[in-house]
Amino acid sequence: MNKERCLNLIWHMVPVAGLVLWGALAVTNLLWYDEAYSAALISGSVRQLISTTANDVHSPFYYLLLKGFYHLCGGGTNYWSLKIFSLLFAVGYLLLGKYWVRRLYDRTTSIYFMIFSLLMPILAVQATNVRMYSCGLFFLTATGLCMIELFRQEEGGSLKMWILFAVCSACSVYCHTFQMIETLILYAFFFGAILYRKQYAKLKGFFAAGIFVALVYLPWLRITYHQMQLRMDQTAGDIVASAGSPDRLNALINYSKEWFSAGETPIPLVMYLGMGLTVLLGYFAVDYIRQQKSYAVAMGMGAMALTTIIGTYLNCYVASCFMGRYVFAGFGALALLYALGMKQMKCKPLKAAVWLIALYCFVMQYKSELYMEYHSELGNFERFVEENVREGDLIMADSPYTLMLRVYHPDTEYMIYGHLDEWMPFEVEGVFTAWENLEEVTGDIWFIGKSPDVFKDRYDYKEALKFHHMYYDFEMYRLIPKEF
Repeated sequence: MNKERCLNLIWHMVPVAGLVLWGALAVTNLLWYDEAYSAALISGSVRQLISTTANDVHSPFYYLLLKGFYHLCGGGTNYWSLKIFSLLFAVGYLLLGKYWVRRLYDRTTSIYFMIFSLLMPILAVQATNVRMYSCGLFFLTATGLCMIELFRQEEGGSLKMWILFAVCSACSVYCHTFQMIETLILYAFFFGAILYRKQYAKLKGFFAAGIFVALVYLPWLRITYHQMQLRMDQTAGDIVASAGSPDRLNALINYSKEWFSAGETPIPLVMYLGMGLTVLLGYFAVDYIRQQKSYAVAMGMGAMALTTIIGTYLNCYVASCFMGRYVFAGFGALALLYALGMKQMKCKPLKAAVWLIALYCFVMQYKSELYMEYHSELGNFERFVEENVREGDLIMADSPYTLMLRVYHPDTEYMIYGHLDEWMPFEVEGVFTAWENLEEVTGDIWFIGKSPDVFKDRYDYKEALKFHHMYYDFEMYRLIPKEF
């Protein structure tokens, strides 16, 4: 097979590889806490969904799309459909790289873009995560590619491309609050580039798109402000308590756990190697940018960097509201940076080393994610509930993290000890605050948590089950009423 045919085969096969490799993580029924939040949210009514998101820190856009897809796939407690929904956006992102990056650059850049995207450890985590991140990645990447296309077009640019740019931007700002900030920064850079190159004919299309996006987002803008106020009230004590502490600033290394590995299960070597690859390929990419005077990738990376700075500042001085994954939508720019850097690199041994390191990082993270998806003991819990929990029984959860298990048994009665915030979508039969709350329980009471000592005045307890699920260890006890 000659080189041309080989490259063409790779160009066609990378999206298929993404579908297969990420698909293996999408066909399980396992959800961690944030994913269970999404599952609980879309299981209720549309009105409840919008109300709950308005009182939390999200917009309903992603969840409404997810809810429609979930019901199209039959609903119920088979949550693989929720993961498939994220997978579709992740593969769609690869297809943007396959066709659009090739049109804007060339096939080699397209292949590098797709392979580095596939090998990025964070994609092994987020490609099937039941959250808005892969959806956001797709729309922000499409927005950025539209921007490059428009910038390169003659005169004022095509109407079709301006419409696509406006629609992708509107979807992008609704995916996540920090993605909205990232999109606005990208708009500011685009505006500056238009003025710098004196492409004044494009200002009409730019402002028309901007006004459209502003009008579309306007109904949710007031709620976004309300959400920030709520977040500030909830975390004001944390900000004051951390004043003067060296841990007050979320260090770059904490963000890097998510950017180059996984926030909940980081692999240090993978993280450090990923940071090293970024520095190395970034060096060659800057050389490419300087020679070709093509600054689009720098604008994308700048939007990510500025969003991170804003998020870090808010974490330090306003409210604890920013995590590394919140800029994940901009990782298309990083993949393009890698691609251009690799294209500029001429040393073949160095290229081979880069591929080996990238492959190693992927294999290590993918292996970790694969193990977690297929070695969970959730099945033990489900069998236990099926065999032991009867009608009239009550399951008591000690926190929202244990209450998340309710999504697997929506017909079983659950109660939570303490309180349940109004922005929690998990439904409960009640909140335990006094013994009277348990008077109507006719069956057994099962407690899921670290220790049911809070009930020792009225109940003895016996350990019934221990199991590990995703990132958590669960313990389940049967409460036995004392004889008085």
